[in-house]
Amino acid sequence: MDSHTSYGGRQMGIRRQDFTAGLVAKILYNKGGGTMKVRSVKFRIVFMAFEIVLISCLILGTLSIYFSSNTSNAEAMENVKLQTSIQVEKLNSTLQKIEQSVDSLSATTIETIDDFKKFKADTSYEEECTNKLKVTSKNTMLSTDGAMNIYIRYNPEFTNPTSGLFLDGSSGKVEYLTPTDFSSYDPSDLAHVGWYYIPVQAGVPTWMDPYLNENINVYMISYVVPIFIDDTSVGIVGMDVDFTKVQEIVSGVELYKTGYAYLVNANNQVMYHKDYETGSDLAEQDREAAEFISDADNEGKVVKVGKNVMIYQTLDNGMKYVMCVPYSEVTERTSQLTGFILGSAVICLILAMAVALFEGFSIAKPITQLTEIILKTADFNFTPNPKSQILMKKKDEIGDMARAVHGMRKKLKGMVESITQSSQGMTGNVGVLENSALSVLDIAQGNTALTEELAAAMEETNASTEKIKDNLETVNLKAREIKQLSDDGTKLSGEIKVRAEQLKKSTAGSADKTKQMYEDVKTQAEAALEKSKAVEKIDMLTTAIAEISSQTGLLALNASIEAARAGEAGRGFAVVASEISTLANQTADTVSNIDVIVQEVNEAVADMLKCLDISMGFMGETVLEDYKEFSQVGVQYKEDASVIEDSMTRVSDAINALTGNIQEITNAVENISMAISESSDGINEIAEKTVTMSSESHNNTEIVEESKKLIEKLNGIADMFTI
Repeated sequence: MDSHTSYGGRQMGIRRQDFTAGLVAKILYNKGGGTMKVRSVKFRIVFMAFEIVLISCLILGTLSIYFSSNTSNAEAMENVKLQTSIQVEKLNSTLQKIEQSVDSLSATTIETIDDFKKFKADTSYEEECTNKLKVTSKNTMLSTDGAMNIYIRYNPEFTNPTSGLFLDGSSGKVEYLTPTDFSSYDPSDLAHVGWYYIPVQAGVPTWMDPYLNENINVYMISYVVPIFIDDTSVGIVGMDVDFTKVQEIVSGVELYKTGYAYLVNANNQVMYHKDYETGSDLAEQDREAAEFISDADNEGKVVKVGKNVMIYQTLDNGMKYVMCVPYSEVTERTSQLTGFILGSAVICLILAMAVALFEGFSIAKPITQLTEIILKTADFNFTPNPKSQILMKKKDEIGDMARAVHGMRKKLKGMVESITQSSQGMTGNVGVLENSALSVLDIAQGNTALTEELAAAMEETNASTEKIKDNLETVNLKAREIKQLSDDGTKLSGEIKVRAEQLKKSTAGSADKTKQMYEDVKTQAEAALEKSKAVEKIDMLTTAIAEISSQTGLLALNASIEAARAGEAGRGFAVVASEISTLANQTADTVSNIDVIVQEVNEAVADMLKCLDISMGFMGETVLEDYKEFSQVGVQYKEDASVIEDSMTRVSDAINALTGNIQEITNAVENISMAISESSDGINEIAEKTVTMSSESHNNTEIVEESKKLIEKLNGIADMFTI
């Protein structure tokens, strides 16, 4: 009795905590029940959205900053390199025109001196050759932009020290002046006659370092070509050019805000610099820059040197053109892009949080209402709830849950009514059995009293009377056993009713949750798999970007070539620049598409992880616990069935024994009826009471059969549960 009562109380506790709390309280309340929400669905939705958006912003922001920084820096470096190439082309073009003029004049000089032996020996022939070269020299000066002086000087070893010609155009008109007298200077005096002896000793055309012509206060640079006939030095042909023409090209560079260029010779001596004096050693002024341009491997490369970005290229005449831009200016656009990307990421994060808050409230509200209905069901409150009708009209998963809960409440209510009716029927049968047993007991006690009164008259039948007494006592014991077994059967039926009700609720809840979980996981998995196909698009877009980048490189090369041209040919640059702009827009669109596809991949991965988390949590926390409970209840049902079967067997045996005892009493009375004729009235009374007791016993048998039917009905209700 106590063990069954304890078991029933324990099962009631399990039903209240594991069935209802397992479905609702684990989400909104602590396991103990009654405390405020710790992590509501609304909070989890908002927090999950925040995590997804934050991770997405971090990943996309980092990738965007990385790629945009690299792209911006690469574009800046290419711009520096392109500007350097353009300026070098201008300088080379300017210097090549001077070289072509001097080379042409030197060739004309060699052609004019057609008899070198006569030239060395005959002064008049020398003068004749010189006069022939005057017109050509003048025309060469006039056709060369920036030409200040042009001169043809002969070897002083076999000609007059002032032989040759010197044309001066520094005053704006061409004048023939007396050449420098070689006899006034020693050949080692390079400061005065180095312009002659240095190229002759080198044996190759030579660009002399710039120098200041103090007479006209103009910086000049000279190009000198030595003349040799039969491996003998004849002299030189040279031209002095206004160096400001070269300075204007170098100083005219406008790159970023404060970028500048300068020119040094092959020995890293300054030929032009906005901050350093001409002729100074660059190593003394800027050691890092000097070391950079001294390394031939660095030529044509954009390299960060100290706080600046530098590049140098060697001109055709051996000079070095150096371009220098502060690193902060080169990366300024990168910093702006980084700030823009970070700002955009913050804005997107704020917008996503606002949307997540709104969606969290809209999703959590119907769940809260549905939770109230489930809690009332857990408290066995089946009164109608107006919110239930509103929730059942929804077409989403909340509507499915509401309809499932409504069906569960309807079935539970019907089961409770059926169990109540069966309980009331069994309770009435038990009362009848109890009254019948008491009546039989009273009849047996009355028969015992009458038998004692007749003892004096029935001494000859004493043995039979004793046997009747024993049988009556046995009947009394059997009746009590029947009563006890009936009581036990009633209590067991009540406990079976409680467990059947609990098992029904647990089974229905588990089935609904399992079905809902399967549909959710299936939908999310299919969506995640569909989104994951976006990875294939990334390869296609990457190929498109590579093709666009290749075409952009070719167009950029064409643009640099077109920009180097002069005059009408420069119109081609506008067409090429337009194509470059179009390709750049295509590249931007392609990168935008890649961002969208990466977002789809991240969403697919997040959906797949969410499916796995929900499935594992559901299987571990709900399904396994529910089926463990079902197993325990099944074992208890088996034990209860055995107890009921045993009880019913004992009741049947007791009734059979009771019937046999009554039959024996009847036979004994008939045997002694003639011997106790003087006590016939008493015997007749005993016989009537015995018949009444037999009738009561028969009624008890019918009540037991009816109780068996009620028990079968309860078993049918229990069979509705799946264990």
